[in-house]
Amino acid sequence: MTGREGELERLHSVVSQLMAGGTERHVLITGLRGVGKTVLLNEFEVICQEAGWPAETKEIGRGTSLSTLVGRSARKALLQMSARKRAGEVLGRALSVLKAFEMTVGDTSFKIDVEASVGIADSGDLIEDLRDLFVAVGEAAQEAGLGFALILDEVQNLSRDDYEALIMALHRAKQRRLPVAFVGAGLPLIPKLTAEAKSYAERMFVYPSIGQLPEPAAREALVKPAEQQGVSWDAKGVKKVLAYTEGYPYLIQEYGRRAWALNSGRQISLADTLAAKALVEADLDESFFEGRIGRLTNAERAYASAMAALGDGPQQSGQVAELLGRKQSSLSTVRDDLMRSAVIYSPRRGLVDFTVPHCAAYVRRSYPPETRPPDDSGPSKSG
Repeated sequence: MTGREGELERLHSVVSQLMAGGTERHVLITGLRGVGKTVLLNEFEVICQEAGWPAETKEIGRGTSLSTLVGRSARKALLQMSARKRAGEVLGRALSVLKAFEMTVGDTSFKIDVEASVGIADSGDLIEDLRDLFVAVGEAAQEAGLGFALILDEVQNLSRDDYEALIMALHRAKQRRLPVAFVGAGLPLIPKLTAEAKSYAERMFVYPSIGQLPEPAAREALVKPAEQQGVSWDAKGVKKVLAYTEGYPYLIQEYGRRAWALNSGRQISLADTLAAKALVEADLDESFFEGRIGRLTNAERAYASAMAALGDGPQQSGQVAELLGRKQSSLSTVRDDLMRSAVIYSPRRGLVDFTVPHCAAYVRRSYPPETRPPDDSGPSKSG
């Protein structure tokens, strides 16, 4: 949580404002991979639980059914409210609405021993039924003196139809001033996807963007855990780590872990730090990068290789096409597929960049640029 004090204050505010009967905008945390978005979601889950709210972080995969995911979250919340015996008739009605929802568009693998409601959350239209469900669960939470929190990771994986339905359901709950909170996280393209899904959504959300830690916070994240165990860092070693990790929390964590394992005394020496770098790169290559780049098609990997060959940071998509000897328009499908798989994103019109820090350096090490233009969209022999 080092360096994320502002984001934590925002998350606490969501719960405190709704508990007081007020309203608060929903939160969509954006950033590249490895900057700590999921850690913040988990912290919000703890904040909710400390306030007595049922809450559980769920990750959206490609092809995830929103109706199933929300239905399970609502079921768990309502059953926890029932166990507390703090709600009555309204809770029973919410359970009936949930059963109708699950029988119509959700997941019927869980049985609820109540009669399904008729005419509510049973139309088969996800937008209408999800709105009914959010209102019913929000009213039950309000009666119980609690709140309902939906916490979703990898929001960019939602289909446009599912995302639109979610936004409209949240909007209805907000109009009714119900204690329903949504905190999500995803890649930097989330604000654009949100605006495309529903124009008025811009007023419903705040978009804290998290990235590299400033130098003091990065230093504290590296040094303080060791100090708490009575171990110091060599000053030159700290500079090496900070230069390599560039303030990215996940890289700091991995480097610190490897250097700690090599240390045999009361100080992590410069020699420990230098030896740890090769281990860190090997770990990242295997667990962080290869899982994303290794599964690409030949054409996608050639595009990624061309991006990396141009250098670190955002690149002009036109220059990528030029390096590949292709017209920019002929590569639009490859580029869009890479964006859909969240390997790259567009920070601004005409620019492309990797979603994972240090990914360009990995691609240069492991996948040199193709010597011919990519004309094969199928999987590579190694993939």
